[in-house]
Amino acid sequence: MGDNIVFQKLTPIDSVKMEVYEDAFNYVFQNTDVKNVAISGPYSAGKSSVLESYKKNHSNKKFLHISLAHFEETIVQNITESNRDIETILEGKILNQLIQQIKVENIPQTNFRVKRTVSNIRCVTFSFGIVIFILSILHLKYFNMWSDWIASLSDSWIKALLLKSTNPYSLIISGIVATLILGIGIYQLIKTQKNKNIFRKLNVQGNEIEIFGEDDNSYFDKYLNEVLYLFENSGVDVIVFEDLDRFNDNKIFERLREINILSNIRIQNRKDKKQMEPLRFFYLLRDDIFVNKDRTKFFDFILPVVPVVDSSNAFDQMKKHFELGGIFSVFEEKFLRGLSLYIDDMRVLKNIYNEFMVYFNKLNTIELNPNKMLAIITYKNIFPRDFLELQLNQGFVYELFTRKQELIKQEKIESEEKIKDKEIQIDYLKKEKLESITELDDVKEARMRRISPHYSRHEEDIKKFNEWTKKQYPLRKRAIEDKMQNCLEELEEELLLLQEENRTIGNRMLHEIITRE
Repeated sequence: MGDNIVFQKLTPIDSVKMEVYEDAFNYVFQNTDVKNVAISGPYSAGKSSVLESYKKNHSNKKFLHISLAHFEETIVQNITESNRDIETILEGKILNQLIQQIKVENIPQTNFRVKRTVSNIRCVTFSFGIVIFILSILHLKYFNMWSDWIASLSDSWIKALLLKSTNPYSLIISGIVATLILGIGIYQLIKTQKNKNIFRKLNVQGNEIEIFGEDDNSYFDKYLNEVLYLFENSGVDVIVFEDLDRFNDNKIFERLREINILSNIRIQNRKDKKQMEPLRFFYLLRDDIFVNKDRTKFFDFILPVVPVVDSSNAFDQMKKHFELGGIFSVFEEKFLRGLSLYIDDMRVLKNIYNEFMVYFNKLNTIELNPNKMLAIITYKNIFPRDFLELQLNQGFVYELFTRKQELIKQEKIESEEKIKDKEIQIDYLKKEKLESITELDDVKEARMRRISPHYSRHEEDIKKFNEWTKKQYPLRKRAIEDKMQNCLEELEEELLLLQEENRTIGNRMLHEIITRE
């Protein structure tokens, strides 16, 4: 059975139907003044998938991705611990990822610390060159002493071999070798000096920049030339920034737009003209990251992505996945329609599907309800923290379970109050002698006229009249209305239903209690 299980990957797909998206991307690349592009949409709308599909269809375009998919709590904790503002941290993370993805040979002049992999062959060649250079110099300087020592050796094949180095012409070879190695060394030294500027004043302590050091200043400000150098020599057409919107810091977009403008100015002024196309920045953002007109201020073009899944089509997507897995028939369609209203994220939907396939096939020998199994898996994916707390006898759902008897007791009290109110209503209906509201109003007026004008009794009569008006009048009025509509039989049936409901409250399931108003 396991050989036939179909799973769904959670990574962006590259087979999205591009249609209008293709035209939008082409428009961006056809206009050199469009350099900062926002790809906007809700979380899991499919922004990455749209971009991946375009990349697949246009392999000639080079993309570099910088993803800051970290939770806000982690960032806030880092800020508290190191006393940095969020903008500086984001700049450091951007530079760190940028450096790690650019080929080292593309940025030889950078002063940022970059780990370079040195091959064993390079080390051996370098060591061998130094040894040959030293031997050539010694051969030139101590040629006579070397010749006398060789001549004093007894005849052997070793002496015959070494005698070749005592030939005067060998000095020419040693000179050429020493000069060649020296020339290569000087060239490498000049190249290193040009790239790294290793010779400085004696009071300068080092020249490398360490990201996330103890300095709190903005990296983009303090090392502007270095930052521009990295972006300028990234060797790509587009740098994609993902998840910047998670940190709700709009200033970073201002800084990146400034970096993009300056980098493109340097690219245009470069003599070698290796890159004729401008460097573009793509930002994958949610729609509400900017308010009012700020969105159009930061970006040259905004490409909205229509969500793949929302509550209106989640059922269709669920049906499609479960039919692909061959298990759609095990569910009640009504249940799936209700459950789908809580799912608006394609990755969550796919993960729910994957987890259900594992549990369903692992526990298929046990008589478990597939609907309930899917419900608990959905709960786990939408509320993972509360699901974990439930297993530790904590959390909101656990609290509901522990309070079941309390909720039943409260429900019973409310039910008994309804029964009592219904009995009073019926009792008043049976006792009421008046036939209309007009007669009741006459009774009210008569009671008002009987109020004594004498001070000693006036206050007490007023109090009794107000009490009758507040309590008795509404009950009798309702009784007259019920009497006029012949509601006695209907009210008695309602009372029986309330009494029957009251007797079954103790046997109710939890969901029957918490879903009631």
